[in-house]
Amino acid sequence: MKCKKWFSGAGIVLFTMMVLLAAEWTEAEEIRIGTILATSGRFAFLGDPEQKGVELAVDDINTSGGVLGRKLKLFSYDDEGNPGKTPQLIERLLQSDKVAGVVGASTSGTIHVVATACEKAGVPQFYISGNSAICQGKKWVFNAAPADELDAEGMIAFLKENLKVKKIGIIHDANEYGTRSTESFVALLAKLAPGITVVGTEKYQSNDREMTGQLVNLKNAGSECIVIWGVGFAPGVVVKNWSQLGMQNIKLMGGAGMGSHKMIQALGDSGEGLLFNTVINYGAPNKKEKGFIDAYQKKFGAVPPTFAAVGYDAAFLLAEALKITKGNYAKLADAIASIKNLEGVQGTFSFDANKCNGLQPGCYVMAVVKNGDYYPAAKIYPK
Repeated sequence: MKCKKWFSGAGIVLFTMMVLLAAEWTEAEEIRIGTILATSGRFAFLGDPEQKGVELAVDDINTSGGVLGRKLKLFSYDDEGNPGKTPQLIERLLQSDKVAGVVGASTSGTIHVVATACEKAGVPQFYISGNSAICQGKKWVFNAAPADELDAEGMIAFLKENLKVKKIGIIHDANEYGTRSTESFVALLAKLAPGITVVGTEKYQSNDREMTGQLVNLKNAGSECIVIWGVGFAPGVVVKNWSQLGMQNIKLMGGAGMGSHKMIQALGDSGEGLLFNTVINYGAPNKKEKGFIDAYQKKFGAVPPTFAAVGYDAAFLLAEALKITKGNYAKLADAIASIKNLEGVQGTFSFDANKCNGLQPGCYVMAVVKNGDYYPAAKIYPK
């Protein structure tokens, strides 16, 4: 009798263990990935579309059957672009949520915090910044955005081959992005287009609301085109002041950081004629770009900024690596490094063990604002 009771009790224990294991296995069917992005605060113009891009990608991946039959589960946190808040959030993603990979962050300061933690933990990070140096020398850190150098090369080619100018002025944000991008641009300009001279350089603070003085200085210096390096609200002030001063005879060109449909709409007639680099050919999108634009508009009711495309591509790159490893997270870094010629919304991605910036040259197209919308600039300014 005692033996019978013992076996009965053991059966209950065994059954309970099987139920618990089944529950754990059900949870394990979902692959956890995370984001830390500035979805609120002064950098929300970056983080909000980036987050929406990731969410759209996760929806698309899961609707198509997931990753090897397993759904992606997204854990997302908002650090407001504040490096003081990021350490606690990345620790939560890595230690509590136990994600397989991280997309983020939105600013250089927060990206560095996430990169340090991910490199130490052996968890892949796809960050969203033109700063190509952040991932150098790291195994687990990769860039899903186009490097600043690609942005600069596209602008220089258009200045030289399409606009055919000889003298340019530069106005840039005094912050880390604006300063770094300007330095990179000037160095590449000397190398790729030595016949073009920078006749003046002006700077502004991110919260400045008046830039006519800087623009007049660049005009008086003989600029045929003025190049803007900045993101957020301030570049819109430059454009508005340029229009108010009646300087439309001097071309105005921005980098990819100005690719915001919301800003173009807010500028109204002031933005007419503005040139800027974009990884999405809004005026004549290819099939992949059109599919992304349509899906984003359907889900969020707005034209996607280029930042949304970076978030979207980052999630798909992580999913591709998960497929390659068949769920072996320890091999994810090597899997990402093995990705070759993968077509994303922004362009073609190829990585290797020494190349953590995967987006290839040719990803940019120059757009011009015409009648309040984007238009392929090469049609107006042919070579």
